[in-house]
Amino acid sequence: MKLENELCSVEILVDSTYAVQSSDNRHYDLEWNPKNYRHNDHYKTLAIHIDLFSRQMDIALVGDFCSYDSHCAVLEGRVLTVMQNNTISQICVDDGALMLHKEFECFGCTFGLYRVTDGYIIYGEMEIIMLDLNFHKVWAFSGRDIFVSQTRENAFVLGERSIKVYDWEDNFYEVDYAGKLIREQMKSS
Repeated sequence: MKLENELCSVEILVDSTYAVQSSDNRHYDLEWNPKNYRHNDHYKTLAIHIDLFSRQMDIALVGDFCSYDSHCAVLEGRVLTVMQNNTISQICVDDGALMLHKEFECFGCTFGLYRVTDGYIIYGEMEIIMLDLNFHKVWAFSGRDIFVSQTRENAFVLGERSIKVYDWEDNFYEVDYAGKLIREQMKSS
């Protein structure tokens, strides 16, 4: 995933070779392991490269094994917000400081973090979740099956006024930004 603003550019990839407490890891300027994963735990490491245009920094962020490197972060000013399944970490791009690390409750794994006017929308396997600006859960919406489509290229779409999502059975849901169901269309058998 690549993000950019007037202060920096950020690239986030999975480092599949990273091992906690190993001296054989590639060089990172900072290594963050907020949940204290150990060598034999199931975890995934995101390699975060920050280019401040005058200097560069590499950070290893160790987190949940069900973390993805696409749609996992939001860059706002000097703050990089990164989601690793059910955790949010905020990193200051100036010095790489870990400013916040917070868990939130969700069912299943999460696929994407998106900034909206009043907070953040999380696209999850079992739920669409709205978090406020302090990462407290405001609402969650679930369908009849997992929010992954067998027949649609885009199972999840953020619109101007609503969120449109398909589930595994190809059922359609449209939800507003208050978490209220606007429209539901079941696939006819």
